[in-house]
Amino acid sequence: MVEIPLTIRLILAALFGLVFGSLVTALSYRQPRGLSIAKGRSLCPYCVHTLAASDLVPVFSWVLNKGLCRYCGANISWRYPAIEITTATLCVIGMALSTTPEKMWVLLAITPAIMTLAVIDIEHKYLPNGLVLILALLAGAMRWVSDGEVLAGLALASGVVILGLLVDAGYRACMVSEGLGLGNVKLMAVGALALPLEVFIFFLALTTLLSIFFVVVYKCMRPNYEFYFCSTILASFWFCLVAEGFIKTSFVVAFID
Repeated sequence: MVEIPLTIRLILAALFGLVFGSLVTALSYRQPRGLSIAKGRSLCPYCVHTLAASDLVPVFSWVLNKGLCRYCGANISWRYPAIEITTATLCVIGMALSTTPEKMWVLLAITPAIMTLAVIDIEHKYLPNGLVLILALLAGAMRWVSDGEVLAGLALASGVVILGLLVDAGYRACMVSEGLGLGNVKLMAVGALALPLEVFIFFLALTTLLSIFFVVVYKCMRPNYEFYFCSTILASFWFCLVAEGFIKTSFVVAFID
């Protein structure tokens, strides 16, 4: 089999990320509004004009049109190129750091799913169960190609769900509030399914640190803003998937020392 040079693979990963980043922008816009991703042409959200193929080239169409709709001149949000560029960047990083072709393919598939959930969480403060299920299936695939310990992952994920439900119930009973948030529990369980135990422990620690950091930042900048933790869980999860080998090695070194 001919080995594809790394530069070519990174370019292909960037193109993959741009294309699927465009899908992320469409899905994260349509799904919360109850619109089908499979039916109907893309429209300008202001003049409702059907967009041509030349209007839908990721990033480049937005740049060439100077962030404006070609038909009505309305400003088109920067969210579109930002999501596309971010997805492409994450795919390139995933391609560069993947240790096996199998992990590379699963990581390329899981990155748009993580991005879609993160965008919907940030913009709408909820997680669609269908997308969480897709993420869970991809997490199981990642565990399978990583070490084959899918049953161990399922056992740990089940324990996380049970513990999360108990904590949520106790929090509601004692604090008379909304509780822990089942979205957080679902994402923690997905992390438990995909990550070996030592990496999962690091995932929990990283999620805690990121959550504290962003809560402080948002409280300083926007005191009335209610911060939700799902996006920090998703960011930590993606990082741990990419850096799994390094994290496991660090744990071994720390244990020996």
